[in-house]
Amino acid sequence: MFKQLENFHFHVPRFLLNVNIGVRLLTLMGLAASVALLLAAAGILGLAASKESLRSVYEDRMLPTQQLSHIANLMLTNRMLLQASLTEVSIAAPTGQHTTLVMNKLVASTAADAIEKNIDAISALWLTFTSAALTPTERILANRFSANRRAFVDEALRPAVASLRAGDYLETKMLASKAHALYDQAGPALQALNQLQFTTAQEAYAFGVRRYETTRLVALSALGVAILIMTWLGLTLTTSIVNPLKQVIAIFKQISSGRYDTAIAIEGRDEISKVMRALQEMQTKLGVNEEAIHQLAFYDPLTKLPNRRLLRDRLQRAMSVSTRNQLYGAVLMIDLDNFKSINDTRGHDVGDALLVEIAGRIQSCIRQADTVARLGGDEFVVMLVDLSPNEAQAELQAMIIGKKILTAISQPCMLENQPHHGAASVGLCLFLGQNATIDDLLKRADISMYQAKSSGRNALRFYDPKIQASIESRIALEVELRDALPNKQLKLYYQIQMDNTLGILGAEVLLRWEHPQHGLVLPDQFIPMAEESGLIMPIGEWVLQKACEQLMEWSTNPATERFLLSVNVSGHQFRQPDFVAMVSRVLTQTGVNPARLKLELTESVVLHNINDTIDKMKTLNRQGVHFSMDDFGTGYSSLAHLTNLPIQQLKIDRSFVRNIVTNHNDAVIVQTIIGMAGNLGVAVIAEGVETEEQRACLEQFGCPTYQGYLYGKPMPLSEFEVLAMQAITA
Repeated sequence: MFKQLENFHFHVPRFLLNVNIGVRLLTLMGLAASVALLLAAAGILGLAASKESLRSVYEDRMLPTQQLSHIANLMLTNRMLLQASLTEVSIAAPTGQHTTLVMNKLVASTAADAIEKNIDAISALWLTFTSAALTPTERILANRFSANRRAFVDEALRPAVASLRAGDYLETKMLASKAHALYDQAGPALQALNQLQFTTAQEAYAFGVRRYETTRLVALSALGVAILIMTWLGLTLTTSIVNPLKQVIAIFKQISSGRYDTAIAIEGRDEISKVMRALQEMQTKLGVNEEAIHQLAFYDPLTKLPNRRLLRDRLQRAMSVSTRNQLYGAVLMIDLDNFKSINDTRGHDVGDALLVEIAGRIQSCIRQADTVARLGGDEFVVMLVDLSPNEAQAELQAMIIGKKILTAISQPCMLENQPHHGAASVGLCLFLGQNATIDDLLKRADISMYQAKSSGRNALRFYDPKIQASIESRIALEVELRDALPNKQLKLYYQIQMDNTLGILGAEVLLRWEHPQHGLVLPDQFIPMAEESGLIMPIGEWVLQKACEQLMEWSTNPATERFLLSVNVSGHQFRQPDFVAMVSRVLTQTGVNPARLKLELTESVVLHNINDTIDKMKTLNRQGVHFSMDDFGTGYSSLAHLTNLPIQQLKIDRSFVRNIVTNHNDAVIVQTIIGMAGNLGVAVIAEGVETEEQRACLEQFGCPTYQGYLYGKPMPLSEFEVLAMQAITA
């Protein structure tokens, strides 16, 4: 059977091939919806008919049957009540020669009431039954029973009720006999009428069953028709849409494999046929343009050199060959120095001309088996193959070619009748077999190239695994830095600041990163990362928040209420437009006295945008915040602006303090800074004070406040507070 189905070919009506696919789908969907509606209507009508038949059985036939049965039961009950009342008697005192039987008045009265109630119920039921439409046969039987019922009631039951209430035993007994006889006369007619009703009900039920079976047959037939129609719809859709699409896909696959002469048969005028016609037109052009497509896919359109895709393909092949012959290969990454300035100053046309010239020069330096590729912009890659099996010898061979390329690039060339002297940075790495992936090789060459640029440009550098490990370690550390603040790994350390009377001024807040694996990470290792990644903003705000909270806590203790805290501000943080608003918000939230807070800025930060710097500093000065210039003396331009800057303190850099005792020049610089600060009315503090000799020399020069290991190293808050309390109580 399945083999027969496989050989069966369904032919879609040809007119459908000339109808738009959208119209075709709508038509078929409409047909399917119509079939579904017809099925639903047929099912609903069939169920309604079946329900009507069953209702007819119950309401029209079974209800009258129940009524007649109830009448028969009530008549029988009345007869039994009479009999029962005759059994409840007693013997009265004899009078003369006769004995009198006396009925139980309570039993007789109860029986009389029940018989009377049943008579009324029978009358009501009979009236309901006879008011319905009856057949002639039913009417004859009903009239016969009606006469017998009247005789039963009028001649026996009602007189019996009277005799029961009178307590007349003999009269009641006689009437009970008469009731028995009249009941027997009425019974056959009632039974015949009941049987006729039951028979009619059975016939109605049988009719309902037959109608149900008919409905089921119709539903099954309709379902079969629906299945056939749906199958036809599915085959029509498959044949008119899916199969043509499969044909289109097959043709595309053949064309993609290079078979441009594939025959395309077009039968209709629908959208798929239009696609086929467009494909037919494209097919004729593809054969002509195959070479152009290949050039676009694998070659750089400007320099005609292989592009990244072709380079990767050749590099993969070279690595496979190297695996077999065990000869080293090399990858050289070449980036032109200062190429962007040529594009910016002389235009892209001149830049393109230079790239074409450089491409030719690089090609002239390599062998026929090697490859030069342009990755984009001013970046070229050279792949060298079949070098020495000895690593050192292979390095020498690659280096010779690399230097040859550098020499060729550095030769002057004419660009728009103007001489140009070019230069390049070259990164070089070797490969043997498949000891690394293509991406790894390009990455290594790229790292080496940037090392060449960092060394001063116009240079060649070999790949150094240590440098890559350092870069990868730095990248990993930067990623982990993003989690340092939410994971509460950043900690504040405090370094005490003292005056020449050993009085405590306060401390400088210093940030530390307690890394779970690397231990304590110093700011100079992670602050540059934070500045480059933008993390310095949330970190800097957190440091300021914590410092102000600590000042508020100290303000509640008389021993520490006058402590000052110095907080370093990063250049990236200070240059943010909302820096002043952020500081103001923190001051408001914490409620700290702004006069206890000192913000430290370096010379480079202050001089970046002097007008903006002065505006921000003055705004915060008006709120009570003080500023200190950190590392003063290491810059070269701040003296010209120092008088305009609202600074309250200069901090002498540790590089001058370190040799102040032994180096005359450092001593002179420190004296100059102290004297200048005094003339300007600015306080001065020296950092990096480690020996008593340094402190004494600074005091002699007029510097009264100090910070350094002589008094304490940066330490956690708990240790700092212990040290501060010892100094206060000393």
